[in-house]
Amino acid sequence: MAESPDEVRLTDTEQGILTALCRPIAEGRSRAPLASNQEIAFQASVDVDSVEGHLHELYRKFGIEDVPWEQQRERLAQLAIEGGHVEPVSPPTVRADVPLGSVEARRAAERAAAVARPTQEKRSWGPYVTIAVIVLVIIGASLAVSGIFNQGSTTSPPPSPAAFRAEVAGYCKAAVDAAPEPAGDRAERARAYLEVIEAVRGRLQSVVDPAIPSIDLERFSTGLTAAANYTSDVAQNPPAAGSAAEARYVSELDAAARKIRAGALGYELGPDCVAVGDLVARSAQNAAASG
Repeated sequence: MAESPDEVRLTDTEQGILTALCRPIAEGRSRAPLASNQEIAFQASVDVDSVEGHLHELYRKFGIEDVPWEQQRERLAQLAIEGGHVEPVSPPTVRADVPLGSVEARRAAERAAAVARPTQEKRSWGPYVTIAVIVLVIIGASLAVSGIFNQGSTTSPPPSPAAFRAEVAGYCKAAVDAAPEPAGDRAERARAYLEVIEAVRGRLQSVVDPAIPSIDLERFSTGLTAAANYTSDVAQNPPAAGSAAEARYVSELDAAARKIRAGALGYELGPDCVAVGDLVARSAQNAAASG
């Protein structure tokens, strides 16, 4: 059962990503689109490749995993604001100590004007923008039908699901076969587990996604991202016995292991990819001080 929005517990990274996602709304720009993954990565100081994984973990925590994917970001932002996880942000202002007419003053004024620009100005340009978009869509559709977009294209076509499965299964096998034997203290063992997890995750992200999307493949991918993040935390700073951090790491890594196994089985990635989930389960045990 999902927690109510105001009871959801977030890590510092998740809080930063949630704040960045909701920033356009928090600044009072209700009609502005939510932040893109690139904008979130820049504002939250995280790798852009990991943003989607963190977002899916937030979907799980807020209990909206089953909401249609095209509505999840908006629903997450709504729940975050309702639960008080994101506070309103005042638009940029010119500081009193900045001389009027200076470059910094002009730039601050421009930023403030961009946030608080009257809706009348938007309405005056709206019809022209709409017409331009319609014209571009018609031109694009015509070119696509005539095949012009396909001439000289160097973009690789998406692989078939069967070819994708075979390639990812090979990555899992190579990573598992080359896995170092975990030894030493908890931090050293965590680094050994992380080496395997990152090997699979990195290769998975380098492959062109198959033509047909799959929730099982998405589950496998987000499980790897969560496993890499929390195993890395254990490797850098093993939590103290009985601490809240220890409980969180063990819980999150257990959940990541289940996602990886379920995704590998559901998408038929083979036993070696399932074995990666087993390795993450061992990483969860290692996260416990008594593990």
